[in-house]
Amino acid sequence: MSYLPIENYLPHRGRMVLLDRVLEAGMGRIVCAVAVREDSPFCRDGKVPAYVGIEYMAQTAGALVGWESREKGEPVRTGFLVSAREYASRVDGFPAGAALAVEARDDWRDNDGVGVMDCVIHLPFGTPVARARLTVFQPRDLAAYLTTT
Repeated sequence: MSYLPIENYLPHRGRMVLLDRVLEAGMGRIVCAVAVREDSPFCRDGKVPAYVGIEYMAQTAGALVGWESREKGEPVRTGFLVSAREYASRVDGFPAGAALAVEARDDWRDNDGVGVMDCVIHLPFGTPVARARLTVFQPRDLAAYLTTT
């Protein structure tokens, strides 16, 4: 299957788009590619710290929701990472030059825009190196939400 450039599924722009492309999507699941680069805004001494994996996962979860919206002919909307539970990484960082596959899978979503996604970061050949359960929130009306909170 062919996918649009990743920016079509995310509200992020510029250097804050940390994902490179969609590899697979469908059935409440998405896998995105990340090529860890020296010019990443988070790369220090040739490595992106493992905690940035949470943002890779959050953007992948956002790409899933964005992909689903585009499939329904709806616009991509802004969402928020509420929490990252049980984040565990077997590495202290992702070296520049590494090719990562980041997977987000729906656990559940409610009608108010809250959801939980199980996420995994894989090295080549499917080796999992980090996992987390993300709670996410996507308000129906962002402007109204931001003015009432």
